[in-house]
Formats: sequence, C-alpha cells, structure tokens
Amino acid sequence: MATIEFYDRTMTETMGLLVEARRYLSDRAEADARNLTIDQGLASSVETMRLVSRLTEALAWLLTHRAVLTGELTLDEALAPERRLGGHVLCGRDTTDDMRTMPPDFQKLMARSLDLYQRVAHLDAQVSDRISQPNESGSWPPERSGNA
Repeated sequence: MATIEFYDRTMTETMGLLVEARRYLSDRAEADARNLTIDQGLASSVETMRLVSRLTEALAWLLTHRAVLTGELTLDEALAPERRLGGHVLCGRDTTDDMRTMPPDFQKLMARSLDLYQRVAHLDAQVSDRISQPNESGSWPPERSGNA
C-alpha cells in the first residue's frame, strides 16, 4: 500500500521541479528567447504554460491523495471531478519533437515534467480502476508498483 512517505517523496520531486522551472523561467528564459524566431518564441510561451500546468496539476493531485491518507479528506471527496487530475489534453501531450529547437535546459524541464505528469496520470487511472473494481480488501491507495 502507498504510504505518506511515497506521496511526500513524489511531492518533493514535484516541488523541486517547480523550483527549477521557476529559476529557469525567471533567470534564463528571457535571454534564451532572444535567440528564438517569432514562431519559436510563441511556441516557447505555449510550452511554458504547459510546463507550469503539468507541475501544478500533479502537485494538486498528490496533495489531495496525501490528504486522504492523513484523514483530512475522504476518498469520495478526493474522487470529486474537481479534485481529479486535470488538463489531460494540454498536459499529457508529448511535445518532444516540437521542442527540438528550444534551449536544451528547457527541453529537459519539459521532458521531466511530462514524465512526472504521466506517472501521476497513471496513479489517477489506478484510483479510478480500484473504485470500479476494488481489490480484495477494497482499500485505497493502490499498492506501489514502480516509481511514482
């Protein structure tokens, strides 16, 4: 069964990535953007929004399910549509090919954010599957299967 430490570790990863993204966006993105064409600059702006959206969606989901483990929320409350992982169309899109002309550090942030978002999306799908087909004990959260 997933533990608070499991969620804390993944939240720490998410927060670390948010800090790295903020540092890049505040310290280097403007300088990097000077070397981009107008079309690349527009694409960079879109990808920046995608980066921030991925990280905030993942963090919100993790905080919600950590709250279930600590008894602050019920599972039913966590499964409310407004508390499920959102942004699948925007956040789940793999734009690796579109990012090839972007600065390497930005590309790395985008790849890491996609990996994190996909792992959380997998957990969200597991929750949905568990609710429709509970395990023998009928419990949530799911047993940990791999790195999340």
